[in-house]
Amino acid sequence: MNDTLFSDKQVTSACNLHVDNLRRLITWGAVTPAQAGGGRGRVRQWTARQALRVSVTAQFVEVGFSLQMAHTLTYCLPLDDLLYAYDPVIIRTVLKSDRDEGALRLKAMISRRGKYYWPGKRYMGSEVIIVDRQFVYADVLGDCPTLLAVIDLERQRVYPSFSPLQFVFGAGMAEDHNLPKIIDAQKISRNSLLIDDEHLTEDRPHRPLPIIPQDLDSQLLSLDTLVCRNFIAINLAVGLTACVRKLLNLPLHYIPMQEGYDEN
Repeated sequence: MNDTLFSDKQVTSACNLHVDNLRRLITWGAVTPAQAGGGRGRVRQWTARQALRVSVTAQFVEVGFSLQMAHTLTYCLPLDDLLYAYDPVIIRTVLKSDRDEGALRLKAMISRRGKYYWPGKRYMGSEVIIVDRQFVYADVLGDCPTLLAVIDLERQRVYPSFSPLQFVFGAGMAEDHNLPKIIDAQKISRNSLLIDDEHLTEDRPHRPLPIIPQDLDSQLLSLDTLVCRNFIAINLAVGLTACVRKLLNLPLHYIPMQEGYDEN
């Protein structure tokens, strides 16, 4: 199963990330291209899965986080399972016969004639909420937004709920389709992450995060009752969908998601 590879220009354009920031990530060991550049016109290239990771980092950058903090927060979200669902190679080969609503949307997402590819609110990754720029909640495990990271604003370090070096089941892609449990964090430099080593072990159990204010809980059941100075909302599912369409050089039409899907 050969991945289609993409150039720096394709990746940065799809992710809305300046090429200088991609180069900084490379320098830190935060990303490693599938094919190194240099020498006789050899162009640096990336897999779609790598581009999707960069897209998440870019979405955190867009809301005001520094590049390294954005990269760190990307790896505090358990995305290893979920990213399978957005990989065009997986969609074409593994989901080709699936006809459930989610699979039809994903197949429309990679089709030139696909129309209803935008995710609805019930799709995983639709809600990433950062409360007071300190408490990071997300629904990437399929439940209501759950506290997955706490940012120590003074130290500029992050406490993750799950070690990035652990595979966490979420979307059901690995389990349902017998896919390998790829752990992306094992392929990057630990020094690129603003996370203390004690939180970066492969066998670390899920642990409670540092004490949070009484007004907050480990899950956000409703934003209507949230007491905070500010919160940032990111729709990763929309950002990942747009990234895939741009990578594949497909048109983006801002048509709301509907119950019907084009299957081609």
